[in-house]
Amino acid sequence: MESVIIADNLIKIYHSSTNNVKALDKVSLEISSGEFLMITGRNGSGKSTLLHQLALLDEYDSGEIIINNQKTSHLSERKRMDLRLRGLGYIFQEYALIGELSALENVMLPAMMLESSKEAKAKAFEILEKVDLREKCFRLPSELSGGEQQRVAIARSLINSPKIIFADEPTANLDSTSSKKVLEIFKSLNKKDDITIVMVTHEPEELAYASRHIQLADGRIV
Repeated sequence: MESVIIADNLIKIYHSSTNNVKALDKVSLEISSGEFLMITGRNGSGKSTLLHQLALLDEYDSGEIIINNQKTSHLSERKRMDLRLRGLGYIFQEYALIGELSALENVMLPAMMLESSKEAKAKAFEILEKVDLREKCFRLPSELSGGEQQRVAIARSLINSPKIIFADEPTANLDSTSSKKVLEIFKSLNKKDDITIVMVTHEPEELAYASRHIQLADGRIV
C-alpha cells in the first residue's frame, strides 16, 4: 500500500538553560494509507513528541517528514497550516473545545476557514449525527460528559474530510464505556471511511483496535 506519511531520521531536541533533551533520536518509519497505527511507550519516551511532529504541530530539528508525497521540512508556516487544515484531523486528550461555543459551533470552526457558515453548519449537523450527538448539538461543553466532549472533538476533526487523523491519548480521561465508544468510532472511520489513524495510547488493551503498533523508548523505536 502507498505510504501517506514517511519520517526519515527525525531528530527533535528540547533546549533549556540547563540541558538539552533529545526527545526523538533518528526516528524513521512509514505509515501506509488505511493503517490504524498506535504508538506506545512510557512517559518521556517521545511518543507524544513523535505524534506532534508527524502532525506538523511542532517543528523538528533535522530529518524529513513527507505527507502524501510532499516534503514538509522547508514549507512556510502558511503552507503547513493549509496542509493541516485541508488534509489532517486532530483529537487531543483534553478535548480542546471552546467553552463559550456550542457543540455545533465547535465542530463548525475549522470548516468556516474554507467555506460559508451555511455550508459549515450543514456539514456539522451531519457529522454530529454520525457520532450520535445530533440531539445535543446546541449544548455547551460544560453540559456534556467527558465522552460526549471527546465525540464532539472527533466530529470537529472530521469536518474538513481529512484522510489522516492524529489522536493523542484520546481516551485517557474517559471511563471504560466511553473509551470503548470512542475506539469503536475510530475503528469505523478507519475501516468504513478509509481514514488513516495515528494514535498515542498508554492502554495495552486498546492495541487490539490497531492494525499495527510501535513502541518508543528514549526517543527511539524499539
